[in-house]
Amino acid sequence: MNIQHFALCGLLLGALLPAAGAAPAVLGYYTSNANADASVKNFAGSYTQLSTDTFKVAADGAISGDVPAQALATAKSRKIATFACLANFGKSDFDSAIAHSVITDPAATSRLIADTLALIRANGYAGVNIDIEGVPSADRTAFSAFVHQVSASMRAAGFKTVISVPTQAKDDPSNSWSGAFDLRSIGQDVDIVQYMAYDQHGPWSKPGPVASIDWVTTGTKYGLSIIPASKISLGVAAYGYDWNLTKGGCVDVSWKDIPALIRTTHAVPLRDPASGSPHFEYTLDGAKHVIWYEDATSIRQKAKLAASHKLAGVSVWALGKEDASFWKAIQSGLKGKS
Repeated sequence: MNIQHFALCGLLLGALLPAAGAAPAVLGYYTSNANADASVKNFAGSYTQLSTDTFKVAADGAISGDVPAQALATAKSRKIATFACLANFGKSDFDSAIAHSVITDPAATSRLIADTLALIRANGYAGVNIDIEGVPSADRTAFSAFVHQVSASMRAAGFKTVISVPTQAKDDPSNSWSGAFDLRSIGQDVDIVQYMAYDQHGPWSKPGPVASIDWVTTGTKYGLSIIPASKISLGVAAYGYDWNLTKGGCVDVSWKDIPALIRTTHAVPLRDPASGSPHFEYTLDGAKHVIWYEDATSIRQKAKLAASHKLAGVSVWALGKEDASFWKAIQSGLKGKS
């Protein structure tokens, strides 16, 4: 493995799954974002689980990446359970060819499991977070078998398995993005299903909500019809998307940067009554833009949804994009406040 090892043994695992009556778990995603370390330093008391999305898996199952030593040390000191997140990220996006190889080649699967166990043991992780996306729909059965093998291997070694899955409103095996994810099978095997209830719209689509409340609610109810509530971590977004309507293109905008953008552009935020999502327009250098994003109201709605259905908790993409007001909204919603 091309992985830097740090001896962080003795990590207390904390509450991986909520016990009866326990507070919902909050999972934060640590990435290579330049502000992620500051987020861990300033807001580690706001979450109970940390997934370090700093590792890539290759077609042959080999794992590469960096162990964020300081973030793990902080997690250890606060008894935050940590997961090593493995993604099939290629040159610029999730790579379907890597996904296909890793889940269909027995040698690649075996290598991934062996390397993952070594990584977890060397760095005091509580388990693994599988974030393999863009899986060809034709590999549905193979992907379920892969998840079963990984989860069984982790469980036998005393570790947990988290899997990130696209939000679904129904089971559609032919869907090019979500069809490979058989939630019934996956939900039986893993410990936590990280339900990615965001990116309803994005650079690939026309402008629209990142995660409208009706879309999130529909997906959550479908997930609950198949997966135990105690296993579902509802994904929430700490960002929005900015579409350049004049020149084309779309970029993400961090939660913490949106208030300043509203002030400097003198924009007037509006809330779409149908989706519950805020948005605003502005003009810069002659180009017209529209931003759809999340605010305190929409975040409270989603956290309240998780609490009302007694889900395992919520998961946040991604650390470094948020500020204190974001965490305040999360905690308020988890306490049932709109």
